[in-house]
Amino acid sequence: MYFIVKKRLLIIILAALTTFMSACSGTPSSTESTVDDSSAAVESTVSEVLQEESSTYVFGEPVSSTLDINSGTFVKAEEVDSQYITKTAGGYTYLNIFSPVIDISGFASLEENNNQLYRMLLADKDKYSDNNDWLGWSTSGGRIRFRTNATSLQVDITLQNINGGMKHFAPSGVSGIDVYVGTGTARKYNCTILPKTEPSYSGTIYLPSGTKEVMIDLPLYAGVKSMSIGFPTGSTVAEPLPYTYEKPVVFYGSSITQGGCASRPGTAYFHVITRAFDANIVNLGFSGSALGETSIAEYIASIEMSAFVFDYDYNADTLEKLSPTHYPFYEIVRAAHPDIPIIFVSRANYSKYDTNAVQCRSLIIANYNKAKKAGDENVYFVDGSLFYDEYNPGDYTVDGLHPTDLGFRMMAEDIFPVLKEALEKVNN
Repeated sequence: MYFIVKKRLLIIILAALTTFMSACSGTPSSTESTVDDSSAAVESTVSEVLQEESSTYVFGEPVSSTLDINSGTFVKAEEVDSQYITKTAGGYTYLNIFSPVIDISGFASLEENNNQLYRMLLADKDKYSDNNDWLGWSTSGGRIRFRTNATSLQVDITLQNINGGMKHFAPSGVSGIDVYVGTGTARKYNCTILPKTEPSYSGTIYLPSGTKEVMIDLPLYAGVKSMSIGFPTGSTVAEPLPYTYEKPVVFYGSSITQGGCASRPGTAYFHVITRAFDANIVNLGFSGSALGETSIAEYIASIEMSAFVFDYDYNADTLEKLSPTHYPFYEIVRAAHPDIPIIFVSRANYSKYDTNAVQCRSLIIANYNKAKKAGDENVYFVDGSLFYDEYNPGDYTVDGLHPTDLGFRMMAEDIFPVLKEALEKVNN
């Protein structure tokens, strides 16, 4: 929409100037007809622009699921198995998010981890670096989904490993939760529950009438120790409709991949992209700690996925750090998944005067070409140096490095068409 809005404003301004010039150049006797004709032209031009805008979407026109929103079995919250009811208060029945009528996604080893919201495999935690293990408790990419006819909900959440106190990162992104309503690719932002107190906080969600699907994006940097959803007495709840892509798109990378510094979870680029596809997601971004470790590559290789996107030259930021790991990382994932799309991405904060950035980008391109030459027809490259305005790329960041919501949006807009082409190719 950024470029569409710019185009719209430019056309309207030019049309207005045309009207003004026509009016000024006309003779007194012809001014009225000239202005009328020019005004009609402006109205026609503006109408055309607005019509074009209404039919043009950066990520494709949002489309709700074709499945019946009322299909399946709905139950009253108070009739759910009592082991999942955490409390009853103020006319609401609170259900633990592990209730069978609520879906949790974003955690590939949830069952093996005994419902602990850890992003890797707890049984292998000794294989991971200390930083990766610590950040494994962050819930970036985690989602809660369900259907309900409730017009309001209550949320109770208790955090762990908060990772707070950062001056450049809003608490709403670090520890808050985002709420979206809708199905398919037509999910609309509803609200953000802000972490007014920590480690525990609560909030109210107001919803439209009728049956709808609710999706909650979990905190990007904090972890979630416990969480429950309060449903009004008499309201019903059911499992969500399936994703279009049930197998997740897996993202691996640095703090930027983890979501720093989005103002809220839903604006991080991986959430923007996967909402646009109605795709499940696993996020394995590790702030300051994505170094292409074999243990992480092997874990990613164990995940059944639709596609893999990786960019970690923000952390492995020199040729000496990146070269020994980058192609082997790709090979480990490719060996386990011979047919999925794998997308190489280079860093966004690129300068041709930065020797390390230039060398790392060149290496990533070389590895992409090496994979292509070896016969891999499902490998792609997205040039991160093109994400932002070359003249003033810092305006897309909060600190010269971590993207703002605008920076994340630009990343999503560039990665989306490549991933779309890749997914369509393997699914046709």
